[in-house]
Amino acid sequence: MKVSLREKIFTSDCGLRTIVYVPFACILLLSNCVASGSFGSSQQDSNPSLNDILSLSRTGPSCSGTGNFWVRNLITNSSSCVHFTKMSSGQYTDVYASSGLETALDYGNVSQEFDTKIYPRLGDAFGYSDDLDGDGKVTILVSDIQDGSQPGGAFVAGFFDPVDFYPDNSSYSVRSNYSNILYMDGVQLVDLRNSDLAQGKPDTFLSTVAHEYQHLIRFQYEARILAAGGGRDETWINEGTSEVAADIAGYSPQIGRINCYRGRSAGSCARGANGSAIFGTENFSSLVDYAFAYSFMKYLYMISGTSAVTRNSYFRNGVQGPKGNRASDSIGLFHLFRTGSEAYTTAPSDVKTILGSTDASIFQKIYPTFVWLSLGDTVPDFAQSGTNQAGANTYLQNMTRIIQYFPFPAAGTDGDFLRKLYDPQRLPEITPLTQLNPGQIQFVKADRSNANGIDNLVLLKKTWDTNLYSLQINTETKRSGEVSVSLGIAEADEEGEEGIKLPDSKEAIAICPHQFFKLARSRTKEKVYRAF
Repeated sequence: MKVSLREKIFTSDCGLRTIVYVPFACILLLSNCVASGSFGSSQQDSNPSLNDILSLSRTGPSCSGTGNFWVRNLITNSSSCVHFTKMSSGQYTDVYASSGLETALDYGNVSQEFDTKIYPRLGDAFGYSDDLDGDGKVTILVSDIQDGSQPGGAFVAGFFDPVDFYPDNSSYSVRSNYSNILYMDGVQLVDLRNSDLAQGKPDTFLSTVAHEYQHLIRFQYEARILAAGGGRDETWINEGTSEVAADIAGYSPQIGRINCYRGRSAGSCARGANGSAIFGTENFSSLVDYAFAYSFMKYLYMISGTSAVTRNSYFRNGVQGPKGNRASDSIGLFHLFRTGSEAYTTAPSDVKTILGSTDASIFQKIYPTFVWLSLGDTVPDFAQSGTNQAGANTYLQNMTRIIQYFPFPAAGTDGDFLRKLYDPQRLPEITPLTQLNPGQIQFVKADRSNANGIDNLVLLKKTWDTNLYSLQINTETKRSGEVSVSLGIAEADEEGEEGIKLPDSKEAIAICPHQFFKLARSRTKEKVYRAF
């Protein structure tokens, strides 16, 4: 349900403390308890200030009325009020379509799939979203997303708008519905979905719903960090987790991502992940960015535990950060691997010794292990870290142990499609690069050396068909320069009017726009949080 602030009712299990009236709003201040809606005890158990209350009154021109919603135009980075028709309703979702798209999908099936698969399975994996408007549902709005795309090229398949997590404020060009909403494309995404289904692939529309729902769940935990002046989750982790979320929901595998990682195809995926970095490009707008992030995060998910319960526990901790540590970057991701994953806690002592006792050292073993396995091999001929030639034999033994201890899933088991990363052919080699940035890899048909290399440069070699190949990986844990994050923060109140920039593509590429979204720091503080 979408309601205006003046219509919203807050309930609690404890006594009413104060009633404060402001223009067009009646705000109830509650004592330290959990309330439906956004009010209740904060992490510091403090009550909202007068400024917090007054900020909620700035609703401005309304978009009230049945079926009316604010929708962000990604070209102008501003909102317009759009009318939708409710097409189906389930226990946990209402599905709406804009004019002209009433017959684009079997909307009853969408709500049924959300109720029976996406909502419960992702709830188990990541937790459940805050019920912002008190109706217990997630709204799915299907429209022709305004992203400036051209037929047959890159387009935005869907998005969760973080603005909807905050009360509406007319001083900003992007308006809030203050509700749990997923915005889905009903034109190009539906065309891609129909094409994929005809080829026996999973339902692309539903997998995208699951993908965006992870973003929605995750943001409620990110928002608390932002309100405290903290940073944001790096995009490769957020997007990679959303890709895995589609698998968890039952729309697996993301075979397009697997094929793109492997390369040897026309277009932007020709060389696959070779020459790319796990941290992605600056705006994380390349199809390879998504392919790399999905493949590595899927591998990490699979090796983190021996069951869905233990794997979900690892990913859930990364999203929620119950002990103050979230998977917002590589260090956080592997801190949780070291301190809470079944894979690490049950590993033999020699494996733990090789992995090391720091979060960075574990990343610097597991990441090269994944890349080497993606070439279809488990026994390198040579291995070296940095310029330490004297320790190369020991390092080779150690890396071989880790590679064989954390293999890809066996054929016929869950996640075995990771073997498609090298089947029918492994990554194509590229012309050797003179320098690798953090997270970047290169696989070449040449005898490479780590001479004059950095300490974190890993070198693995193997002879295949009488040809010597070298794999080099820069295992620094942070990319140099501006890292792509899942949400930009504008320290000034101006959130900007810069629209999305779609990547050049001659093929239908679905992307997420979240890295283009910006929130004013002041807006992130216009909400009082309840304790989880």
